[in-house]
Amino acid sequence: PEKLNSEVSVSPKTNGICSNNNSDSKPKTDISLYAEPEKIKTSGYLNLLANCIDNFTHGLAVAGSFLVSRKVGFLTTFAILLHEIPHEVGDFAILLRAGFDRWKAARMQLSTALGGVLGACFALCSQSQNGAENATAWILPFTSGGFLYIALVNVVPDLLQETNPRNSFLQILLLFCGIAVMALLSVVMD
Repeated sequence: PEKLNSEVSVSPKTNGICSNNNSDSKPKTDISLYAEPEKIKTSGYLNLLANCIDNFTHGLAVAGSFLVSRKVGFLTTFAILLHEIPHEVGDFAILLRAGFDRWKAARMQLSTALGGVLGACFALCSQSQNGAENATAWILPFTSGGFLYIALVNVVPDLLQETNPRNSFLQILLLFCGIAVMALLSVVMD
C-alpha cells in the first residue's frame, strides 16, 4: 500500500488553502498562516501624515473663507481644487513607490481627506456668535502663512535649481499665469 502524504500551505496571495497530494516517503506539512507583510517604507506613512495636515489647513482655509463671504469662499475652494488635483496624483504615486498597493493607496488617500473635513468643522465651530470676525482674524492669516511656507520652502528651491533657461522662463511664465488667474477671478467674481 502506498502512503499518501499531503503538503498543505496557506498563501495570503491566493486567500485559500492549496493542497498537493504526493507520494513521497516523508510527510510534509507547511502551514503558514502569518506571512510576512509587505514592507512599506516610512516615507509613505510620513507622506500620509503631511497630507492629512495639509488637508486640515485646506479645510480651515475653505471654511474660513466662506465665513468672510461667499465670493472669497468660492475663490478659495476653486484655487484649492486646482492645487489638490495634481497634488493628490503625486501623493498617490509616492504611496505606490513606498510599497502600498493601488487599492490601499487610494483608501489611505481618501482617509486623509477627513483632515479637510476636520479643518472645516474646526473653523466653523470657532465662529463666535458675534460674527465671523474672531474666527477669520486668525484662520486666514494662519492658512495663508502655511501656504507661503510651503511655497518658499518646497517650491522655490526646486525652481532655483533649474539649469535650463527655457524651463526657468516657462516656470516664471506659469507663475505669472497663476497670479493672473487669481486676479481675473477676483475681478469676475466681484
